Amino acid sequence: MYCFSTLDEFSKMRESIKDKLVRLSEKEALRVFVAINEGVNNAIFHGNKADNSKKVYLTMEEFADKIKIVIRDEGNGFINQEILAKNSWFEEHGRGLQLIQHYVDSYELNGVGNELILIKKINIA
Repeated sequence: MYCFSTLDEFSKMRESIKDKLVRLSEKEALRVFVAINEGVNNAIFHGNKADNSKKVYLTMEEFADKIKIVIRDEGNGFINQEILAKNSWFEEHGRGLQLIQHYVDSYELNGVGNELILIKKINIA
């Protein structure tokens, strides 16, 4: 499990996360990392409102055919249907979930909206 409050703290963990992703699936590592990065940015800036006293927790779980990434913040959460209805690729803000959706096979939010679960299928051959 990774735990951090700021992008600076997260940046110190990036290489470890990238190495783990490459080990799981070199072909998909960059795509999954982009989704993780978006999720982390959302958690820090939108979830925790850049409050350095609040933490973001990131876990990565390996399965035979997929990787599961959970990003949880200590914020109040949000309703993603409202966000997605307003989102446009051309807007400066609000593209995070669309980018995430593009790079993983599925994602879901918990009922509160402060925990993001990413699933990426991987082919271990």
